[in-house]
Amino acid sequence: MKRTILVVEGDTGRRKAIVDVLAGAGYDVIAGEDFGAALQMVDRLGVDVMISDQRSTATPHNRTLARLAQRNRASLKLLYVSRTPLPGGRPVPETDDILPGPLDRTQLLDKVRSLLAA
Repeated sequence: MKRTILVVEGDTGRRKAIVDVLAGAGYDVIAGEDFGAALQMVDRLGVDVMISDQRSTATPHNRTLARLAQRNRASLKLLYVSRTPLPGGRPVPETDDILPGPLDRTQLLDKVRSLLAA
């Protein structure tokens, strides 16, 4: 069964890099740059994992949207990516996991596989 991943990233180059890695690994990947609009796709498209730039979840509004998406689709896993190394763990309480920067292909795929296996 193919798994669906939603990538929400405002930076076009970074979004494309993440999408290319995941699509190359055989996942169905949906890309979006707007957090609110992308979350509307979660139920409709059967998203298994949502990957988002950690900065896009810094606002209370976006964290609320993420929690609502998980409530509507309990199996949805949230993976946040950071552009820089993170001192001390998970800065966003609602995360299932976080991937510190700089982006590493192997780490990204390992995190996604781990979330899907959970």
